[in-house]
Amino acid sequence: MFVGHRKKGTTALWALFFAQLVLGLDTDGRSVWEKDPNLSPVNETQLFLYDTFPPKFLWGVGTSAFQVEGSQQKDGKGPSIWEHFIQSPLRTGSRIDDSSDSYTLLEKDLTALDFLGVSSYHFSVSWPRLFPTGMVTAVNEQGLHYYNSLLNALIQKRIEPVVTLYHWDLPLALQEEYGGWKNESLIDIFHDFANFCFQAFGDRVKYWITIHNPYLVAWHGYGMGIHAPGERRERAAIYTVGHNLIKTSLIVVCSLESLELPSKLHASSPIIPFIR
Repeated sequence: MFVGHRKKGTTALWALFFAQLVLGLDTDGRSVWEKDPNLSPVNETQLFLYDTFPPKFLWGVGTSAFQVEGSQQKDGKGPSIWEHFIQSPLRTGSRIDDSSDSYTLLEKDLTALDFLGVSSYHFSVSWPRLFPTGMVTAVNEQGLHYYNSLLNALIQKRIEPVVTLYHWDLPLALQEEYGGWKNESLIDIFHDFANFCFQAFGDRVKYWITIHNPYLVAWHGYGMGIHAPGERRERAAIYTVGHNLIKTSLIVVCSLESLELPSKLHASSPIIPFIR
């Protein structure tokens, strides 16, 4: 039965092929445009020529703190939910100590950026490296020095920094004490962290991203359990997390707009405010 069905399907495909040859039908779409050459899914303002890009177009590369910094237990950095998640019994094959160790090998990474000839570098700030418990009290001076060194070097090299405030590495202490993003208290706590970053780095950073992909934080982290913190909650909890993340982003955006910094607000997506 299956073989016969496959033969019939094959015969139909060959029939269509020969019909195209006989009738002269074009399979690459040109026949559609020849019928109506004025038909276009975009208008003239959206078109661009090959080998041309808008003025000041940013060519760049991107990383996130947890993926590349390494040195997870060095110089006073606190643990994040991702370290705890990866070290769980179900993930014994995952390791975090053998990353690219950008925290220690910063100069080599900066040399690599020079070699690539990029005009922008997108990275994230590690919340627990600046504030090990997540609470904005006394800053970890060594972590602050690292980000100041990185930013100063980028500016000197005329590479535009693009900074994400939160790329998923929530301080573990906030997860254990408050339950993470399920708790509305994190909105104000993150607001304090964001304001610190604006004040400390805003003189050199024009481009800010509040939270990297909040959908994955909520759904994969608190629903499916395949991302940190690895929880499997009911939909109500997932929506609460999403609500808190979106509300946090909007509050942080409004906070930046009130500061006298060389940044302007743009939106990269309906749910991820992008600040420039």
